[in-house]
Amino acid sequence: PPHLRSNDAFGNGSLDFHVLVLSYRQPCNDRSLSHVEYIFDASTTWTTGRNLLFTIAMKRNTTYLYYIFMDDDATVFDLRTNAVAWRAFEGFLQAMEPAVMALDLPGAQDYSERVLQIHKDRGCFMEELEYVTSLWYDAMVNAFHYKAVRHLLPYVSTFDQQTWWASQMTLIVKTEILFRGQLLLHRYIRCKGSTNRPYPRDLNFTPNMYSVFTEGLDSHIGVGCVSSCAKIMIDQWMKLGNGNGWASSTLCLPPPPPHDPIEPCRFQCYLV
Repeated sequence: PPHLRSNDAFGNGSLDFHVLVLSYRQPCNDRSLSHVEYIFDASTTWTTGRNLLFTIAMKRNTTYLYYIFMDDDATVFDLRTNAVAWRAFEGFLQAMEPAVMALDLPGAQDYSERVLQIHKDRGCFMEELEYVTSLWYDAMVNAFHYKAVRHLLPYVSTFDQQTWWASQMTLIVKTEILFRGQLLLHRYIRCKGSTNRPYPRDLNFTPNMYSVFTEGLDSHIGVGCVSSCAKIMIDQWMKLGNGNGWASSTLCLPPPPPHDPIEPCRFQCYLV
């Protein structure tokens, strides 16, 4: 997309990143940017498209610090100045190295400000930093540290026919179980989208929520916290906060320090 070809986005090939672009309507034959690789697959959903990119990235000989997944209409900006903020986003990742970082959308999905309000309501962690530890995160722009990405991806596509939102729901739960307290949201570096295309999002889809939340954790059964904590945590989520996790004690945790060790299941099982 034109807005991502500018030098303050991904047009500058002298910077230390590579870009994979997946198209599903027609192939892209543009070869003007040597650091950009184009892939075409007309059969993908949002979920399976990201999984295809994940598979290709994992086969590369280069080990990147972060694997950043984003929608094609995403713009990253600084909420204070409205300036494009891709380099600020990358700089924050390098300075802090969280297991996962996601970008908030302004408005209804302003998760970072909601976390701050929870801090005030509960009287817990009160230092106002530029970033917060969260549990929920929107899927538009997500960055996964190389030590975390293989534990969290691929996405679960089981429920794609009913709703594409379920793949992010399962990812949120995997992140919370495996890397509790190591998901960061920045209060000022945000993202926004320009397009709202139709896709499956059945609001009446009501599967067994335990199945939704635990789908994709099978490969981790027997790894520390997963087998012992998954059902306890999910049961508590369903009883408190209507299954949305906003009652979780994770939201009162202070953010991890810079370059905190990234290991799955570092934290003990807990009750919200």
